[in-house]
Amino acid sequence: MSPVALVTGAGSGIGQASAVVLARQGYAVAVTDLREDAAAATADQILDDDGTAQPYVMDVSRSDSVTAATAAVFEHFGRLDVLVNNAGIVLQKNLAELSDGEWDRILGTNLTGAFYAARAAIPYIRRGQQGGRIINISSILSTVTRPLNGPYSSSKAGMNGFTRALALEVARDGITVNAVAPGHILTPLTVPMFTPAITRAFEERIPLGMLGQAEWIADVVAFLASPQARYITGQVIFVDGGYNINGDLPNLEFGGQ
Repeated sequence: MSPVALVTGAGSGIGQASAVVLARQGYAVAVTDLREDAAAATADQILDDDGTAQPYVMDVSRSDSVTAATAAVFEHFGRLDVLVNNAGIVLQKNLAELSDGEWDRILGTNLTGAFYAARAAIPYIRRGQQGGRIINISSILSTVTRPLNGPYSSSKAGMNGFTRALALEVARDGITVNAVAPGHILTPLTVPMFTPAITRAFEERIPLGMLGQAEWIADVVAFLASPQARYITGQVIFVDGGYNINGDLPNLEFGGQ
């Protein structure tokens, strides 16, 4: 029986790429998304590639939706081995101008949603008695930030702490918990933000000189899900072309006399 991976927010972007790559690695994939048509489209893509997939509607901001969908996944596949907490939203606004509802929506989706999904999945993963994997999608903006990104940065910084705490709790069950922190990645969610000027600025700032692709993040997700990552847990892995290590100043040369 194939191992089973549940991916949240798998209707597009990094979630979709992760679902597709995991399917190519031999996983049966539970494709979950808030939008039924998006989940179905990703599942169809996997099926067309001779993989195994089943779509599910899941609203990660609602615990009842997460619990019901996760139970349906286990009922259909008979096992659950990997959870990829990818579902997330972006709101660009100053923290001091944020309404209660806006704050709750960002944290409820990006952080509380990961908690709901992990809480629902862990009992099923434990039934396998062979360990398992939980992989959270964080962000480079969990450690660096920019104006208008306070709500998103707050949620992703919380994701890093959640990853470490959960990793410690479930380690004796043989379950590893890690986070992948993408840098500036081209996805349907981010493409509108990358104007030509912003794209040029990022390409100058990123040591590897280019924006990232969703598939590159998915490759790291697949590695963390694999047996080769069995001894890695509680880590946040940055996949950002070196952005977070670059303290250089543009158009200036250090060390000259």
